[in-house]
Amino acid sequence: MKQYRLFIYIAEILLGLGIFAGCSDYLDKRPDDQLDLKTTFENSKNLYRWLAYIYDGIPQTYADSNWDTIGDDAATPAEWIAVGNKVCNYQVGNWTPSDGQIINFWKDLPKRIRSAYIFIANAHALTDVSQKDIDIMKAECRFFIAYYHSLLVMTYGSVPIISEAAPTTNASDLMLKQRPFYEVVDWCANELEEVSKQLPVSYSDQANSYGRATSLWALAMRARLLTFAASPLVNGNPDMQGVVNCDGDKIFSSTYDPQRWKEAADANKELIDAAEANGYKLYEAEYVNGHSDPYMSYFGALMLRRNQGNYEIIMPRTEDGPGWLDLKSAPKSIQNQSGVFGVTQNLVDAFFMANGKVAITGYGADGTPIINKDSGYSENGYSTSDFSADTRYFYNNPKGVDGSEENVITEKGTYNMYCNREPRFYISVMYNESFNWAKTHKDQTSQLPPRKNVNFFFQKEDGKSGSDYPTAGYLMKKRIAPDYCGSSSSGQYNKRHGIVYRLAEAYLSYAESLYEYSVSDGVNQYDANKSEILKYVNKIRARAGIPEYGSAELQVPSQNELRDLIRRERRIELNCESGLRWNDLRRWKLAESVLDGPFYGMNMMATTRDDFYVRTKYQERKFLSYWWPVPQDDIDRNPNLRQLPGW
Repeated sequence: MKQYRLFIYIAEILLGLGIFAGCSDYLDKRPDDQLDLKTTFENSKNLYRWLAYIYDGIPQTYADSNWDTIGDDAATPAEWIAVGNKVCNYQVGNWTPSDGQIINFWKDLPKRIRSAYIFIANAHALTDVSQKDIDIMKAECRFFIAYYHSLLVMTYGSVPIISEAAPTTNASDLMLKQRPFYEVVDWCANELEEVSKQLPVSYSDQANSYGRATSLWALAMRARLLTFAASPLVNGNPDMQGVVNCDGDKIFSSTYDPQRWKEAADANKELIDAAEANGYKLYEAEYVNGHSDPYMSYFGALMLRRNQGNYEIIMPRTEDGPGWLDLKSAPKSIQNQSGVFGVTQNLVDAFFMANGKVAITGYGADGTPIINKDSGYSENGYSTSDFSADTRYFYNNPKGVDGSEENVITEKGTYNMYCNREPRFYISVMYNESFNWAKTHKDQTSQLPPRKNVNFFFQKEDGKSGSDYPTAGYLMKKRIAPDYCGSSSSGQYNKRHGIVYRLAEAYLSYAESLYEYSVSDGVNQYDANKSEILKYVNKIRARAGIPEYGSAELQVPSQNELRDLIRRERRIELNCESGLRWNDLRRWKLAESVLDGPFYGMNMMATTRDDFYVRTKYQERKFLSYWWPVPQDDIDRNPNLRQLPGW
């Protein structure tokens, strides 16, 4: 058992580095060659390598940041189209099913599923691997079969159910048919529920088992799937009623079913109860002056591991390989960095004010923001004094000291758009003239660089010059290590996990699902469930350091307002977390209105402050489809497959 745990620990470290790519040698063996398979599973090293290959299909939350850029969270330069950047081509509608895939689930995940079935059929106890260990590993494989199916059905809408490993790779054995959406969803949900009873909630050796599948993983992926399946995109969407498979079976139901929301609410609550019963909770940083530190709380929830006191992460992807995103998001004035991966003005506008109120409620036809006058938000002028807060978060502050109990959040002279915003804003967004938070370049010299503010003005050190620049006038700050090493050639990146699922998502999904069920026609349980709904939204707001609904500072929203406020809370809390926003826009059936049209940012051609801080169109986007296309070569090979609308 000790050897097994040690191997898993090593495997987790190496997964993110691609070391296990070589395990495909085992998977390339002829599947009908049982002697080769038997030989493979007689060796514990091969056994572990096989399992590691299955784990490696978990999407990388840093390297696979394309999810955020095809949504409205992240921004990349339009000039990247000229060099064949796939994300930019997709943003402007220049995409067909024959193009190389940004999201490669269709090609990759069936291989992992097949490998999981082979493992279940062939793995057995060895002299150094007990039957108990084998049973747990088989349960892990069963989890991945259901989890990977759920990724496929949420991405492509109409997919086959792979119920076993094909006996051969002959075409006749691979001509699977797409099944109705809810048939796949219900099959996955049942499998995830059953396997949650087989997997442990934790492992006795937590240090060497961090990143292994648990019962909570299964409950979390089930809750996410059922929340998606209850949403307007698939629950009674008349636009999808004509979609059929090769047998003429309807793929989607055009009849709205409120019970889908009830199932989602129950699944999310089951996850919450199980997680909290086992010590999971929203991460809160150490207290400062008798109060929780909302800046360090949000920062730590994203950056810290379980052994560092963060019990919020339910499903991590260990050693996710964040170096690419660090390199692209760090300002260019830090040695060897690109300073290119930014956030959108749309995301900047979404954040609440420090008083918990919405700043911008919508936009005019020309992109002019509709400002909530009661919020205190302004886009005119600059602040007349520093604003400090009780926090140990000092990366906004050129005057601060690590460990200080008060730090400057915005300096005197900051553009008013960025003043008096909620703490999550300052953890997520690097705006012009804000503090460049990299503590050290750690280059070939031992000299620490001067602490300075970023300069996004035209042709300045962090601004537009060439094709690499923060196209909307912002860089991504969330999930980027402040003490990131600046020498990309040395490979000195801060190793950390990726976050596939954290407890905050469960709270917000439960609040949303319970709300939607409660206001459904024929249900009418809003008054009975309102306090429960607000309870979980307010848990997120309390950790974020903004007033809760129903407090002295902020009244309880009306029933009609609450849906939009839950969605806004989710957008802010989970921003730039590996495409959660992209899937939310899809399942809410809002992607067409949000992602089709002009995108605005600050004026990156400006050399002066007053010219820079002007909303300026930087891109015209064209939304394509709510579903990702099945690769055209697979459509050509398999006459049983049908492409969904939009392609």
